[in-house]
Amino acid sequence: MFTATKKRVKHAFKAQCRHTRWFRHAALLALLPMALMLPRAAPAASDVTISIGYQPIVNGPLWIARHEGYFKKRGLDIDWIKFVSGPAQFAALQGNRINIAWGGVGTFMGVYANGADIRLIAPLEDYNGVEGLIVPKGSPIKTPAQLSGHTVALTKASDGDFGLQKMMRNNGIDPASVKVLYMDTPQQVAAFLNGNIDAAFTWPPFLNQLEAHGGRVIYRNSALKAGPGILGWVAKADWLKKNESVVTRLLAAWDEGLKTMKAHPELAAKYTNEYTGMTLEAAQKVQHDLRYFDAAGMITKGSPVYFAPNSALHEMLTDFAQFGIDRGVMKTRPDPDKYVDLHFVKSYAATRK
Repeated sequence: MFTATKKRVKHAFKAQCRHTRWFRHAALLALLPMALMLPRAAPAASDVTISIGYQPIVNGPLWIARHEGYFKKRGLDIDWIKFVSGPAQFAALQGNRINIAWGGVGTFMGVYANGADIRLIAPLEDYNGVEGLIVPKGSPIKTPAQLSGHTVALTKASDGDFGLQKMMRNNGIDPASVKVLYMDTPQQVAAFLNGNIDAAFTWPPFLNQLEAHGGRVIYRNSALKAGPGILGWVAKADWLKKNESVVTRLLAAWDEGLKTMKAHPELAAKYTNEYTGMTLEAAQKVQHDLRYFDAAGMITKGSPVYFAPNSALHEMLTDFAQFGIDRGVMKTRPDPDKYVDLHFVKSYAATRK
């Protein structure tokens, strides 16, 4: 009797185990569809190293994005290469020492007109308000109309060169009556301080240095209906074709920097000081007169850099093309619609929907 009872208990225990295993399996199978429905984390963007040219200027969103790691978190390891003028960047871009260059979009179009297969990716900053014609302390030149008979230093085919030509035309000044000396911005500062020139058409931080020595700004490019001081990124067409995802991530990092700057505007001057050496006071002064644009501004109606026939940006680039021909710095008249490539801002904008 004891043996029979023991067999019945053992049989019942095995049955219970089988039931328990079945229940566990059924429960797991029931949960499987729910697990499949759970959102999956997006795969991390692969890391890539790119080199970007920059100039030591106030650029709030860029320096914020760099300092806060907005490029890094998108898998972009950036080698930052410093330049003090556009021409040096042109050579570096053509020689593949840098992948992306930063500067005046009109000036870069001149490079495009002379055979460089580059494209405008995005215009991102308005520098017109801080690009100006400055005269020394005590100068008899009080207004642009009094510039005749005097010497002006500037960088050839730059925003300053374009601005001077437009200023003379708007003020009835004969261009032949003004002597123009071409030199890089550091040389302009030296010539100005040594009394070798009567005026310079330049931009920060060099303009600030001259103001600190008593210089007086008598004209700014912001006086123009469509000033040339729109800055942004350009790159070679063949590199862009191979790196669309990189450009998309780059623009996303810019916009995050812009968003942070709007919430914490003091960071623009702080990080400019950190990355360029410009004094905090000078950076704050410049920042006050700057405007920045959303990375997708070229395809956003109402944006100051919206690009379409008869838009302000299109008008400025058309004027700059004629300026280049008139000044003899462009071999052929460039077509703004071929120089500007909207594909990449459209691709980026699609990721935000």
